[in-house]
Amino acid sequence: MSSPVSSVSSNSSDAAVTAKKVGKRRSLTGFSGKLIMILAVSLAIFQLYTAFFGLLPTMKQRSFHVAFVMTMIFLLYPGTKDSPRDRVPFVDWILALAAAGCALYVFFGYEDIAMRAGLIYDYELILGGIFTVLVFEAGRRVLGNALPGFCFLFLLFAYFGRSMPGPIQHFGLSIPRIIEELYLTTDGLFGLVTGVSATYIYLFVLFGAFLTSTKASEFFNDFAMALTGHLKGGPAKIAVVSSALMGTISGSTSANVATTGAFTIPLMKEIGYKPHFAGAVEAAASTGGQIMPPVMGAAAFIIADTLGVPYTRVLTAAIIPALLFFWGIWCSLSLEASKLGLKGLPKDRLPKVGKVLLTSGYKAIPLFVIVYFLVKGYNPLYSGCWGIFSCVLLSFVKKSDRLNVKTLVSTLESGSKGALSVAMACIIVGVVIGMMGATGVALRVGDAILAMTQGHLIITLVVTMIIAMLLGMGMPTTASYVMASAVAAPAMVLLGVRPLDAHLFVFFYAVLSSVTPPVCVGAYTAAGIAGADPNKTAFAAVKLALSGFIVPFIFVLAPEILLTNVTSWFVTFQAMISAIVGVFLLASAAENYIMARLRWYERLLAFAGALGLLYPGTVTDLCGLAVLVVLYVVTKKRAKDLPDLA
Repeated sequence: MSSPVSSVSSNSSDAAVTAKKVGKRRSLTGFSGKLIMILAVSLAIFQLYTAFFGLLPTMKQRSFHVAFVMTMIFLLYPGTKDSPRDRVPFVDWILALAAAGCALYVFFGYEDIAMRAGLIYDYELILGGIFTVLVFEAGRRVLGNALPGFCFLFLLFAYFGRSMPGPIQHFGLSIPRIIEELYLTTDGLFGLVTGVSATYIYLFVLFGAFLTSTKASEFFNDFAMALTGHLKGGPAKIAVVSSALMGTISGSTSANVATTGAFTIPLMKEIGYKPHFAGAVEAAASTGGQIMPPVMGAAAFIIADTLGVPYTRVLTAAIIPALLFFWGIWCSLSLEASKLGLKGLPKDRLPKVGKVLLTSGYKAIPLFVIVYFLVKGYNPLYSGCWGIFSCVLLSFVKKSDRLNVKTLVSTLESGSKGALSVAMACIIVGVVIGMMGATGVALRVGDAILAMTQGHLIITLVVTMIIAMLLGMGMPTTASYVMASAVAAPAMVLLGVRPLDAHLFVFFYAVLSSVTPPVCVGAYTAAGIAGADPNKTAFAAVKLALSGFIVPFIFVLAPEILLTNVTSWFVTFQAMISAIVGVFLLASAAENYIMARLRWYERLLAFAGALGLLYPGTVTDLCGLAVLVVLYVVTKKRAKDLPDLA
């Protein structure tokens, strides 16, 4: 079975999938291999030390992190498809040293730079120019051309500001001003998003690496099989449960697909699901891993830092939407299995729940440790450290899982390597954030969106959804979320949407872009495992994930459904129950089945009833329930048995 890439978000694995188009990571031995190991372990120790004992000043923490990340990228990732894979060419040694030197100059000299109050030396501009070019080259090697190309457009936008049309016109920035903004301030390449990579993201990537080393993923898979494998369409439900559980440690669509899909997709095909549908189930379920607390995707940490709210508040807000998302997939699978007459797996092929919990249940304890410290009010860094420490302690329960010095070093190394792609995405996105901040265009774009939508909230939400999904094509979730939220979230807030709700809305659609055609790395990964057509897999995944496309509209238009917006528990509970029933009716419309196949007008009626139930309110709930009762009675005449949704 494949192991996860030890990632906290779609981000690292999704970016890594994109990177394969440029060239796989080098396999180095000898001096180069040992140097990579030393750099990776040193970075891990630095991150653990500062997370537990206190972070360095902002610019020092970020520049040190960036120095190690970019050095390892130039040594590990070839520049072209013809570059050697077993050694580091001389030019890459030069690039690695140059990247390290430019970043470490900021690390050692930032106090002096800050004391000069804006006085910049010419050689610093040269260093900044070189460093900016190196960032784009490192980004190209790891992430492909899409994200660096998009970020380069923002450099052109900043320089040619006077030539820009309408609301995005500005006075233009000189080249020295652009370099200063990117290299010598906390608003560019060493900005907020890089800061999140240098703290939270890296630590939880490392946490994922430790869980992988102690075989926690195997426990999740076995537990999911024992719990749901015998149910109708069992292997598909194994995919849902295992992907939800894997999402607690790996907020990466592609990592989840590679990990759980390696055994769930063949099982789904074995009991009768078509290959493209089997791949779609895994892709849709794995996408939900990025919105599943307690870790979620890397962007969740950025939301907390951007809004200045506790990370636990972001997690709390995500609970109901995440559960509704997975419930929607579960309902679709039950209906599809009933429609096709599929059964579960024989119980003699499945592990026993009690045995799995008794022999391996302790492997989930690190997750509860993190949740405990978060609930007690500790920051995610401190909580993550204790999660890692508990992994090390629990590895001694079984001799086969024990972390000795060799496996400990290997885990630290794999954690650092797994963080490279998401870290690089965070660094290069600093170009977009820095240029938007320096030109002041972000608010004007928000005003332009409002002008285009005439201040209508629903139209503004639709435009925001489209922006987030378009930006997510071929880009990591972190990058698409950051860019979409920068331009669209202010417009939503101006229309009265709560800031956290607005950012969560953007985050949802940035996540869903991984299964949205035409560029959808999660669906492509699943299609590869299933041996299915990628586009058919992607469209089937969109249908399965339909609730995810509608729920964000619901929690913006009726925010009481989120646990962070509770004013009356009765109202919130009513909204939750109606949403659960509404998602089932939505799945019925998507699958064209309740107790029997629906006629076209019944399908439209089911969709309308689902919207009524999803939108909280007594009148809409009663209308939706009436639709469900009518369809139940009508379809009962065409079928003998109601689908078992257990």
